[in-house]
Amino acid sequence: MDGLNSDQVEEYKAWFKKSSPPPFRLARRFSVSKDDTLKFQSVAIFPFDENSYDKPELRESWEKLVSEYWDAVAVGSDYSLFVFFTSKNKPPLWVKLPEDEQKLLKTDKMCVAWSMASAPPWNPYIIFSRGSLLYVYDVAQKGIIGWIRGHGGAITSISVHVNQPNLFCTTSRDFTTRIYDLNHLVSDPSQVNPGRKANLNEVPNPHWPPGKKPSLAGAPHGLHLHPSESEGNGLGRCIIVLLGGRSGGHQAAVLGAAFHPVYPVIATCGLDRTVKIWPLRRRSREQITREDKPLFSSSMLHRARVLSVSWLQDDLLLTHSAPAVMRVSPDSKHDKRTYTEAGELVMWRWLGVDRFFSAQFEQEGDAVFNLRGCSSDYQESSSFKLISIHAFPAVRNQYIAPQLGIFQASPAHDTLILYVYPDGQSIYFLNAAHMKPRERPALPKEAEKLLTRHQDATGTALVDATGRMRLGGQEEADVEEETDDERLILRRPDVVVPEIESRKIDLREENAGRSLMACAIGMGGRVVVGVGSKGSIWVWRYDD
Repeated sequence: MDGLNSDQVEEYKAWFKKSSPPPFRLARRFSVSKDDTLKFQSVAIFPFDENSYDKPELRESWEKLVSEYWDAVAVGSDYSLFVFFTSKNKPPLWVKLPEDEQKLLKTDKMCVAWSMASAPPWNPYIIFSRGSLLYVYDVAQKGIIGWIRGHGGAITSISVHVNQPNLFCTTSRDFTTRIYDLNHLVSDPSQVNPGRKANLNEVPNPHWPPGKKPSLAGAPHGLHLHPSESEGNGLGRCIIVLLGGRSGGHQAAVLGAAFHPVYPVIATCGLDRTVKIWPLRRRSREQITREDKPLFSSSMLHRARVLSVSWLQDDLLLTHSAPAVMRVSPDSKHDKRTYTEAGELVMWRWLGVDRFFSAQFEQEGDAVFNLRGCSSDYQESSSFKLISIHAFPAVRNQYIAPQLGIFQASPAHDTLILYVYPDGQSIYFLNAAHMKPRERPALPKEAEKLLTRHQDATGTALVDATGRMRLGGQEEADVEEETDDERLILRRPDVVVPEIESRKIDLREENAGRSLMACAIGMGGRVVVGVGSKGSIWVWRYDD
């Protein structure tokens, strides 16, 4: 796709800064199935353009690659991967996986993402998953060049490093996140011994005392598999595993991840309502690096499962959650009534970025190996600041949650947020710059009463009362030093969360029985692609 000149940028820039409807018109719609047997569940637009590579000696070959695939869109269904070309008159590519016996949940889907090696010859790759298995598809050669196993549960998301597309990660229901490098084969050729029985002493795993041989614990513990079991074949070696568990990892399914564009860290989120930020450090070419303690972890950002996380700036993140089931009377032992609270879109700042990454960090090559957090960092950190909180529209139950996508083209382009509800009829747009700041919480009544006393102008009584504060809940039975009258219970103040003020594109195809499942924006922000039921694809283009 040709780059935009200055006049086009100014013309294009105006629409997302205003509150007018999105200037997109439906340019194309096509279906590959006439019934509901084929439902597209995920979509990824070719993310590279002419400005993604800046070395002049290879500029010509890079521009040739972009001109051939700039309008390519990867779409995933249950057992099939499709590659469509939205502008060129080219037949789609199709990869059909054999049916297997994996037991998946209704919410499990085929995840897709674009990637490529870090050095020429450049061939665009599509990383896609089916259950716990991972595949690498070469679009130019039109064939699968790698398959990988290691996860013990279904893969829930795939994320690619924006500046190092050879690095990608997968999150899974097995509580772990695995990071891969496309520059290396799944198995090192130096470890292959043709015609000779496998030697267990040659397994590239660490020694766990009191044993004197490499551990054979395998993938559940973030290690290489036993030589009798294959980890896969082709491109894509696992180099880092972010472990789950009580020491600091996720304690439920991991649902999303995002690489930091500059610093060697990655953010993850999951079913346990937590958001974590992990260091990325590879200690050995042969062994898998295992991390079990992140640099940041907090469950205070959301009340329900966190579905996605994205980096907006070096220290600014955006997360969104599903609806939460809340008790009407949380302190009552008898009132069991509940209500559904809408999911939230939260913009927040990580306050620890300057503590871990100083101004001299880039000059210190091994500095990443010295990053260590304390227990308050990886257990329940308060090193964050809420910038903005918006509520999604109310829904019937906690299972209806939006699929969200982020578009960040350049510093001159505001961050656009797109989301769609499964089986919905609309794509919603939101400019992140239009999100309202969070209201300042009111001072708790107990604290306000103490501060307004004439004999406590210095706040002495308030300081003394902090020793008797409780953040909610009942006092433990064995605490008898204080009476109920003396004890102060401070609760989180009620703050009205504004609803998202979004604009939308309507499908208007209820009578045809078609609905949306996922959406994406790309090609310089000028094309929106939606996929859904009956194998349908909708392409909207910016109408200038």
